Amino acid sequence: MNKKHLSCLTSCIVLLASISFLAGCGPSDGMITISGSVTLDGEPVQDGSISLMPINGGSMGGGLIENGYYTAKSSPGEMAVQIHAHKMVQKKNPSREEIERGLTEDSVSIIPTEYNRQSKLRITVAPDQKNFEFNLTKDGKIPEGMSAKL
Repeated sequence: MNKKHLSCLTSCIVLLASISFLAGCGPSDGMITISGSVTLDGEPVQDGSISLMPINGGSMGGGLIENGYYTAKSSPGEMAVQIHAHKMVQKKNPSREEIERGLTEDSVSIIPTEYNRQSKLRITVAPDQKNFEFNLTKDGKIPEGMSAKL
């Protein structure tokens, strides 16, 4: 192989490698990774989930809450947010069958419905707006700047 062919082959390889690298950079699905913390009355929510529903089109997204922190995928734009977390509590009067089967606990939601089924939580996701702190309260008050615009 002469120098001209070798140079051309090297250039083609570099070009293909560059195109492959650039094609792999950035989300091809338009989703943005967001993150932050979730607390309930100042205490980190240990385990739960966060769901993001687009208000004006886009894809649904979400992620898990672990040790008070979450990472989630979201479409850009205004999102309705639902946050869920549960804890296990002992049943007050389990039946004999429940005891025999080891079913003496129930899963109980610890997050008020104002933050999930009846959520008015809203955020606007953008490439420069990717961190959101959800400081929730047991009385269901919507954190400042996170309510639906009326």
